[in-house]
Amino acid sequence: MSPNRLHSSCSRLRVRHYLLAVVLALTLTACGESAGDADSSDSQVTPPPPIDATPGETVEREGISITVFEAGVARSFDRREQAADGKVFIAARLSISNAGSETPAQGPDALVLELPDGSVGRNWLVTPGSRLRDTGPASGEEYGGWRSWEVPDGTRAATLSYRPKPGVEIRFGFSLSGEVRERWQVTSDLRHV
Repeated sequence: MSPNRLHSSCSRLRVRHYLLAVVLALTLTACGESAGDADSSDSQVTPPPPIDATPGETVEREGISITVFEAGVARSFDRREQAADGKVFIAARLSISNAGSETPAQGPDALVLELPDGSVGRNWLVTPGSRLRDTGPASGEEYGGWRSWEVPDGTRAATLSYRPKPGVEIRFGFSLSGEVRERWQVTSDLRHV
């Protein structure tokens, strides 16, 4: 083989390798996630820290105990309460008991739903069951009920921050499944609110 012909063959081979490398790089880029995408999607399913407990567990601080039994996502409560466009409802069923001498707070400022992006859910009056009272139980009593918040559609994690009195905070973190109920039947009697 002549030197010119050998040089020409090598040049074509380099061009082919170069084109193959470019096609491979573009294919891998199209199939994979960027670091920003991975961080973003992971942060949307991780509850904001710190976390004291998850649903099903009970936490007690300074005579106040709280249990979050379950949490879920819905687009509507009954037929009357529809989430706004681009929003859904998160609802949590919980129980609060008081072994202390002071009555704990349970209003919207005491039960705050924190979202992974640093915002908070908008407190909502209607729930899928009896709504938890805004004033906590007296000493020796226990109250149970539901709370709900309107949040951006696509929210799959949240942390419920319960602040029953100054200097006390209990944080429940939960990741929500991909299932979003289209309609969650409302059974609560809201006359007591």
